[in-house]
Amino acid sequence: MSALRCTRVPVPIMHAFCDDDSVLGYKFFIMEYVKGRVLTDPDLPGIGVKERSAIYREMIRVLTELHAVDVHALGLDSISHNRGNYLSRQVSRWGRQYEASKTTELPRVESLSRWLQANATLGDSYQSCLVHGDYRLDNLIFHPTEPRVLAVIDWELATIGNPIADLATSLICYRAPAEARRVVPGFSTPVLRNLRDHGIPSEEELVAQYEELAMVEARTVWPVFLAFCAFRNASILQGVYWRALNGNAASENALGSQSLVELFADLGMRIADEANVSGAQVVLNKVEAFMLEEVYPMEESFFAHASSDQRWEVWPPMEELKEKAKRSGLWNLWIPKDLGGRFTNSEYAPMAAAMGRSVIGPEVFNCSAPDTGNMELLLRFGTEEQKRLWLDPLLDGTIRSCFGMTEPEVASSDATNLQSTITIARAQLKVDGRKWWTSGAMDPRCRLCLFLGVSDPTAERHRRHSIVLIPMDAEGVEVERSLSVYGFDDAPHGHAEVAFRNVHIPLKDSFLLGQGRGFEAAQRRLGPGRIHHCMRLVGMAERALELQVKRAEERKAFGKELAKHGMMLNSIADARVKIEQVRLLCLEASRKLDSSRGANESKTTRKWIAMIKLAAPRMACEVIDGAIQAHGGMGVCQDTVLSP
Repeated sequence: MSALRCTRVPVPIMHAFCDDDSVLGYKFFIMEYVKGRVLTDPDLPGIGVKERSAIYREMIRVLTELHAVDVHALGLDSISHNRGNYLSRQVSRWGRQYEASKTTELPRVESLSRWLQANATLGDSYQSCLVHGDYRLDNLIFHPTEPRVLAVIDWELATIGNPIADLATSLICYRAPAEARRVVPGFSTPVLRNLRDHGIPSEEELVAQYEELAMVEARTVWPVFLAFCAFRNASILQGVYWRALNGNAASENALGSQSLVELFADLGMRIADEANVSGAQVVLNKVEAFMLEEVYPMEESFFAHASSDQRWEVWPPMEELKEKAKRSGLWNLWIPKDLGGRFTNSEYAPMAAAMGRSVIGPEVFNCSAPDTGNMELLLRFGTEEQKRLWLDPLLDGTIRSCFGMTEPEVASSDATNLQSTITIARAQLKVDGRKWWTSGAMDPRCRLCLFLGVSDPTAERHRRHSIVLIPMDAEGVEVERSLSVYGFDDAPHGHAEVAFRNVHIPLKDSFLLGQGRGFEAAQRRLGPGRIHHCMRLVGMAERALELQVKRAEERKAFGKELAKHGMMLNSIADARVKIEQVRLLCLEASRKLDSSRGANESKTTRKWIAMIKLAAPRMACEVIDGAIQAHGGMGVCQDTVLSP
């Protein structure tokens, strides 16, 4: 507050700070007494229509001044040591608060928490700035007679973070349940729902004012921050209720706050559901635009790197592209809705196709295999410690992973043949075996292997195997060689043969889902993963066909454009039919998966996924081959994306 005195942010004058606990029993500061109005009722009763409007607009104006402060110039860098993942950290913090005071299971709160965890990366798409943390009308002191802020108070939650969080906090009163007034001051009453006659600007008008003054776009992430505010208030109210049960609540109405927890959770989920109604097409459009503007222009650089002697190192521009995708809100789009994600399998499928149009596309959005399948397993079945160690960095894109299943000595298409062993030895697990075609294990960022092996050879056939989580740097893990596919090594991702010799890992938090449940867990990742793969192939084929059409229109042979030759027209028409057939098959498989009770659960769903697994690769090979033929010699060299 002292630092802000030299800025356009109005704060009281700071007189003294005392860190001697012996004076009052705690640290304290003394500030100027500011004579003015603290408006605790957002309906602003007793105030004229014009002044009501001016008060709300002044609140937004001051907020933009706060967010424009140069933190470094004021020497305030130290108020936050961790500036990244602001919303993720806030969701975790308030989630812990809720868990610490939870008195009963409230499924809507849990659902809202999962949804926020899945969408929190959208909150990292803005330039960090100084945020108040609890910016509300009743934390402002207004001039006694003018609609002018004299002081912003209650700064104890101030940090470096996302500016839209403050904006949402200031406007959540437009959405909050009227019943909240009994326990928490500053929330809305029915009057605030009828704005036109009371001079109070609408939520949309105030968001638009902020966007204009701050020169940022808030609406793309607005639902996420509103839902977070609902979650935070649910957590706060749960704490109020818990203290009331223990006789420590300040409000006489505190025992009634339990019902408000559910009301705020319902509010958050309504906001989340509304955000998902029409959001899929908007996000698909953004993915397609991002591919066009950011990804395609970088392909030549990637292919040059992939054929150089540095190809097993991470391609440097990848991390920059990933950060751009994060900032654009195009991150972890694959997370299914039942795990708190934004989209159903049917809604995500076209996005997978758009990403698949470039070999580097899926990783840019953190939507590439095998990480998506591994992250889904950790989301569904991981313990809190497993999620902390492995899921969080995977979701953040800072590490990668692999899945160890196929073995060179047995026919691994029948997974019950697998011979690698997992033995319990007191407080440890001993793992031995050899895996190959372990995709991603060559990547220098690969830190985790989900390893499928026999943990109980005497059990029923499909209960013998377990999945354990093995750090790739564990003693005894050796990536022995890279396996090429028709001469391609797919660097830096690669496909590896990996030996596991006398590998010891802790028993605690190493089994995924539980001993003997390896097949059960593995099946949950295969259904969505195969749909993602097949839709990426649809996108790949679509782009190949576009290149073929362009070539046919530009290239002449035997006195006329290739597009005027019957054989070329037949090839193009045949490709279009095949692409649309597989696209529809994939979308139907997605719909079946969405309507089934669990991934890959019903026989009908398995049938459709089996069909696309057969049809999509065959279609892609045929369509891409046609495009290569249309390009002649150019089609088999590095000058197009068709064959490198």
